[in-house]
Amino acid sequence: MDNIINSCPLTLNTTRICGKSEINYAVEISKIGFSNMKPNAVILINKDEVFDGILASPLVHFPINAPILLTDPYRLSKETLAEIQRLSPKGHEGIKVYLIGNLSSELENELNSKGYTSKLITGRDHYETACQIPAERKSFKNILIISGQDYSEGIVSSYWSAHHGDPILFVMKNRIPECTLNVIKSMPNINLYIIGSTKTISASVEEALSRLSNVKKLSRISGNSPYDVAVNFAKYKSESGEFGWGRNYKDGHAFAFGTIEDPMKIVSSVILAHMGKHTPLLLIKKDSIPKTVSNYLYEVKPMPPMNMPRPPFMHGFILGNTNNITYDNQVKIEDIISLEHEMMHMMMDNHEMMQGEHRPLEDYNISNLGYKFKNEKINHLIN
Repeated sequence: MDNIINSCPLTLNTTRICGKSEINYAVEISKIGFSNMKPNAVILINKDEVFDGILASPLVHFPINAPILLTDPYRLSKETLAEIQRLSPKGHEGIKVYLIGNLSSELENELNSKGYTSKLITGRDHYETACQIPAERKSFKNILIISGQDYSEGIVSSYWSAHHGDPILFVMKNRIPECTLNVIKSMPNINLYIIGSTKTISASVEEALSRLSNVKKLSRISGNSPYDVAVNFAKYKSESGEFGWGRNYKDGHAFAFGTIEDPMKIVSSVILAHMGKHTPLLLIKKDSIPKTVSNYLYEVKPMPPMNMPRPPFMHGFILGNTNNITYDNQVKIEDIISLEHEMMHMMMDNHEMMQGEHRPLEDYNISNLGYKFKNEKINHLIN
């Protein structure tokens, strides 16, 4: 068991994704996302450029339908090239590899020499690179606005963009870059969603955006911390129903769990939001779960059935090795999202009651969690 825990441990309701390096991790998540089908293209970003990864996430969505792989800026690693060869992308408008952001022309030449038509999308900085992505998406109703100086609150937007295709533009805390402003102005009847608090994007920037005549609606998803922002985004659904996860009801939801300290694992895992269980991102710490996150998970956790466990079941994807997110913390997530874990407590409490151990009703887990369908039976047993 020690060997399993030290490598890449699993639990009944969590799947951990591991890698020997950031580049290797991206290859492993690509293998999970595209195990039995070919993508239309592959997205390559610099392994050290988190903002490039965030802005590239809308390209993961259809019609491009591509995983994000990481690379050194000047050459492809053998394992990245091997994964591109395994994926054998079909091509989107003739392009098989999109190179995004701070990458060299040498890399583009290397790909072309191996038979992969490529397109380099870049600017003088990540603000300008982001401004080129909407032209690749072509059709959308929403733009996400996040900080280009501090990714901690805005990184959760990458999962929605991979899921829905809405582009992401960057602003500074107190200023809107010219290219960002020009792109927004060029979009008729556009909806803007600021992701993050006034710690990263000021009220004055929000006000300036709201005054643009072509902006149909402007909303902010905020919070006291990056953990709050992630939870609030997972809950959010626009009035039109066209934007936001809306995961604010009890069901067998799946989530990706990552840490702010490992942003490249987060951005290379956005395929989990695009396909499969279509997961929002929740932020946790290496060895603990913030209270706002655990409370939210309990809120949306489905009620255990009265007899045998049955769907819907929750699931968690753990992004990184045990030195990124500890095994003990993975087990904490398992305990929270597992129906079996909850039913075990219920069965033990019921057994105690049947044995005549009379405790106050509020001491029992099933009452604390609000499973009112049991209350009459419990009251009958203890009164």
